[in-house]
Amino acid sequence: MKSNKLFLILLSLVLSVTLLVACTQDEKPADGESDTASSETNASSNTADTADEGTAASDTDTDDTAGTADTVDTADTADTADTADTAETSEDGTASSDEETGTDAITDGDTTPEETEAPLPRYDYFEEEVAPNVTLDKSKYQSMSLTLPASLMITDEQVQSYIDYLMFQERTAKNGETKVYDQAIQKGDTAYIYYRGTIDGKEFEGGSNMEDTAPYGLGIGSGAFIPGFEEGLVGVIPNQTSKENPAEVHVTFPEGYNAELGGKDAIFYVVVEYSVQYTLPEYNRAFVENTLGYESEKVHVTDKSFLNEFFGFIRAYLEEQNAEYVESAKTDALWTYLTETAECINLPQIELDYYFITYKKELQSAYDYYCSGAQKEEFLKLYPTLGDFAIAYMGYDEDADWEAEIAKQAELMVKKDMITHAIAEWENMETVTDKELEEEIEYWVEYYGGYVTKEDILENIGEEYLRESAFAVKLFDYLIANCTFTYEE
Repeated sequence: MKSNKLFLILLSLVLSVTLLVACTQDEKPADGESDTASSETNASSNTADTADEGTAASDTDTDDTAGTADTVDTADTADTADTADTAETSEDGTASSDEETGTDAITDGDTTPEETEAPLPRYDYFEEEVAPNVTLDKSKYQSMSLTLPASLMITDEQVQSYIDYLMFQERTAKNGETKVYDQAIQKGDTAYIYYRGTIDGKEFEGGSNMEDTAPYGLGIGSGAFIPGFEEGLVGVIPNQTSKENPAEVHVTFPEGYNAELGGKDAIFYVVVEYSVQYTLPEYNRAFVENTLGYESEKVHVTDKSFLNEFFGFIRAYLEEQNAEYVESAKTDALWTYLTETAECINLPQIELDYYFITYKKELQSAYDYYCSGAQKEEFLKLYPTLGDFAIAYMGYDEDADWEAEIAKQAELMVKKDMITHAIAEWENMETVTDKELEEEIEYWVEYYGGYVTKEDILENIGEEYLRESAFAVKLFDYLIANCTFTYEE
């Protein structure tokens, strides 16, 4: 399961991979075409905002947008994803600052392999017997029943929302850009609105555009806002709303939207200044075949059968788009379960130090990068110290002891390593065959797009680390095969 590889590779690879990139810097065709390992990890750890909110429509209807929608717009869920990314990346042990700073930021200048800092000392799990320091009943890892967030499951409603979005994309204007004040808003129209959101009667940050100089143009059916908001404006007549008499739209923020709003009920008070009317296409077989260009390989006697197949096609498409997020959630669920179930003693201090120091170095690297950027002064106003930056970057609570939090992450990583090797000892799986090593080398050659050779990989990463990586992947595949996953209700 190579999609999970970068999550599992221990941080021992970080400095070596950086060295490899430095060695091949001149061979890369352009900046950013051969990113370090962390960018793939970050990509796979994002939350499923698109699936959770029905469509990937935040890019649509931009021409109609006259204002901003900082809280309700689905694009804002990227903030949540960023926070989740960072926290999970620290837990996984991958160096997320590579994505923030870019490979070139790490290897900038005339750095040579000889100038690269020597790797930190490591504990040799292969040489030491780990199992006596880990208590974990075999039945606990040989058959595991784990749950995934319900928000990652593709529902019929989300499939239909995506189909609605496709129809919205093909809408046609009724009367050009004529402003309509006295007719009810219909699905497909663009409503130009001011809104003010409240939770438990109190306004929340970013939940209002009432002070904007122009209204926000919201396409009804675009999926740009959270579920229920656009639907709540259908039937509203613009000139019957005002600041004194706004339309009320009742919604629930999706679970996982962000830490403050996720799962909460809200009321938005909306003033519709005017609408621009559009006509949506009729959803039928002709639309799917001729406009969307979908071709079935089967012969369908009825249109209903054809549309059912198309519905299944859209579901499969959304599931494919969501697959990386699901795999990441499976990884999270697995390691959360094992680290909470197993008891580990005598954690090697050299490993605790290794992870702690590596995390701090990565934070320092990211901090230095931002401090040297064009927005240096503004950045330093927000984050005058490394500690201030670390708290925001890692998603810790404002009053958290960031170094203590990093120490916790380091301890978690050491426990993962110990559990992995203990299980390998119990199952006689610690040996990495030459074939598995060869596959690992080939993976990295492919990962770097063919700009390095097998010899480069061996020389710069080293056989020891490559075997450790292959071992981690093999153990993960074994463990994940022992899991049964269901979605939370």
